[in-house]
Amino acid sequence: MNARVAKTLATRLTLIAFAALSGCTASIVIETDSPPKASTVRTLEWPLHNFDLAGTRFTPSDQITPENVASLKPAWLFQHGVIDGVSNQTTPIIVDGIMYVTDARGSVYATNATDGHLLWEYNVSGKLGGGRREGYIFRHRGVVVDDGIVYTAAGSFIFALDAKTGEPIEGFGDGGMAPVILDVLHLKDPSINTAISVGYWFTTAPQIHNGMLYIGTTRSESHIAGGYVLAVNAKTGEVEWHFNTVPQDETDQGWEIAGPTWVGGERNGGGIWETPSIDPELGLVYFAVGNPFGNSTKRDGINLFTNAIIALSLDTGKLEWFYQQVHHDVWDYDSGNQPVLFNMLVDGNQVKALAQASKNGWLYILDRETGQPVHPIPEIAVSTETATEGEEPWPTQPIPHKANGERMEPVSPVYPINIPAEQLEEYHLVEQFTPIGPNQIFAPGYGGGSNYAPIAFSPLTGLLYVNAIDQPFRSGRDPMGYFSAYDPTTGELVWRQIFEGYGQAGAVVTAGGVVFVGAGSNTAGYFYAYDAATGEELWKFNTGSGIFASPALYVIDGKEYVTVASGGGSRGRRGGDLILTFALP
Repeated sequence: MNARVAKTLATRLTLIAFAALSGCTASIVIETDSPPKASTVRTLEWPLHNFDLAGTRFTPSDQITPENVASLKPAWLFQHGVIDGVSNQTTPIIVDGIMYVTDARGSVYATNATDGHLLWEYNVSGKLGGGRREGYIFRHRGVVVDDGIVYTAAGSFIFALDAKTGEPIEGFGDGGMAPVILDVLHLKDPSINTAISVGYWFTTAPQIHNGMLYIGTTRSESHIAGGYVLAVNAKTGEVEWHFNTVPQDETDQGWEIAGPTWVGGERNGGGIWETPSIDPELGLVYFAVGNPFGNSTKRDGINLFTNAIIALSLDTGKLEWFYQQVHHDVWDYDSGNQPVLFNMLVDGNQVKALAQASKNGWLYILDRETGQPVHPIPEIAVSTETATEGEEPWPTQPIPHKANGERMEPVSPVYPINIPAEQLEEYHLVEQFTPIGPNQIFAPGYGGGSNYAPIAFSPLTGLLYVNAIDQPFRSGRDPMGYFSAYDPTTGELVWRQIFEGYGQAGAVVTAGGVVFVGAGSNTAGYFYAYDAATGEELWKFNTGSGIFASPALYVIDGKEYVTVASGGGSRGRRGGDLILTFALP
């Protein structure tokens, strides 16, 4: 038996244990000369934005393997025809043989998951209200499906639709449309006409658990008075509880903690860009919070709870813990992607862990029960020399280290590299966290680091898969994508692939030993397959446009499909409408 076959057998034995825990039906198939003709998991749905409540993006399917992935071919494609907005960022949801995708506004399209045939569509464009506010950029990352209902958070509303017909669900809000953000805003200011008019809307797919929808609001750059985290009754559309990520006064939870960390007239930002994760056993929901915004001279302090991970009670929204990754942010280093939850052994001890990568280029690994670092994250002194009169930069920043005490390898360079010589004639390089000043080149740039791309985790390899961007501010060159695998038990970088374009989309990893990820580019959009253990490039396909969306994977009658949205140019600033689905011949 050769090494590849031995590895495959070991993987399948582990798969049986995983499948038993997750409720999947699995059987052992051993073939020494050829890969299995069908997945050992006969049916697999992708019901949530990041596959499961923990956000692992790991599937126990195994038909596609390192041995046969090079034979992968397009099985079908779908185009919905709407190309405005910021790229095509939807993650397909697949339930009961139907795929659900969205356009940049949040309209829903249901297709047959085996051939892409359109079954129904629901157009939200005329229902969002509030006009197109200056700075309002349409983007949307998908739906969630539960108990025969499709939920899409579009504009500042949540819509509930029948999964088979697309008809609005009566009893949810007003005719299937609930103005959840406005309901919360009216508690403080009943005069607000629309949530969008004061800068609030949704970009992300909701999370759902036990009859409750969990979602956060954007957008920090609209000077919102804190980002709202909402728990919404999935039957009625009523808000059960809410939490403001930037407490405004004594009536907001967390004021006694966060209030003193804002000194001056600005108290804005804290939007939520991605879907939360949930640990039902601990009763906690985890959100990554975006950046503060506004005049940095009017918001001295560390500005809680921006640029942080927060853990809230599922039932009440009570703040259980927080961990801030950037203090007094002026570099747009917000936390954009969904925290991923997993268990691991560290020095013989079981750790319930959480990992999240920031736009600042660092990967944070925390104990999700307490919020404390699993490995050292010391506060490191940074520059406080500023050219901005009245600004008081924070003198330290938390920098992740490995278990051995050495500094962790960042997910993308945190000091500018490969800068063209002519660019250095006008601009100069500065260390990370140097206060913003004239003629600087710093890394990561405003796009990240790790942007909204969710991390994937495989219980078989034990690795975290992180996609990130290398494009320093004023770099004068095209971006590069950094796709990396880390061992969270030690913090060590295991392997890395660097490709042209933006690493701005998440990955999916399988029990077959393959990890898929896309690249965003002005000229092409490659969809890659790598060996999950070694990082070896196994296959790539040019979709014809940038990939700024995270893929999904599903199995119907033993046939495994991987699907991804394509459409976008520079940082996704150009629309697209292609859904491309692959399978083995």
